Amino acid sequence: MRDLLAGVTRFQQRKYPELRSRFEQLANGQQPDALFITCSDSRVDPVLLTDCLPGELFVIRNAGNIVGRQGEADLGIAATIEYAVKALQVPQIIICGHSQCGAMAGLLDPASASSLPDVSKWVASAKGALEATPQDEDVDRLTQVIRANIRLQLRNLMTFTAVAEAVEAGRLVLKGWLYDFENGTVDVLSPETDQFDTVTTGTV
Repeated sequence: MRDLLAGVTRFQQRKYPELRSRFEQLANGQQPDALFITCSDSRVDPVLLTDCLPGELFVIRNAGNIVGRQGEADLGIAATIEYAVKALQVPQIIICGHSQCGAMAGLLDPASASSLPDVSKWVASAKGALEATPQDEDVDRLTQVIRANIRLQLRNLMTFTAVAEAVEAGRLVLKGWLYDFENGTVDVLSPETDQFDTVTTGTV
């Protein structure tokens, strides 16, 4: 078992001194660049992926990066979205799915999660992704479901009054990402084509 407190000590001795002024500034308040909604999977690190500093991302994490619709969503998720949009006025919300997502695998094969009743109930709330999954012979079924779930959660975000009003006013942009942790690539959902395009070096 890894000694995580030893990691805290290394942070205090090495990293914190480098970021001291940053944390002192953040003591006066935060103004994150995005609400980043992603999976709890340990292989996904939002800060590492986006090369952000403390205070630049406001994050929601859960199994399968599931949002749900307003009125049906988990209260903690709904409250965090409301705070991000209305109090912090984030300019963008990113739904970030990832390769080899266990939650989406459980949605695709419910028997695989039969011994995990809470997990089964949670992932079933995204069953609309299965119904909306296009058939693409060039893409494996799990990736198809992961992509469809990203699209579904973006639609769910628009059921939140605060989100819809901010989008319509031009204050907020919604984005869908698919992170492949095995090769470090990110595919971004195009609002024009509703297809995922890989971000390549030099495009950002």
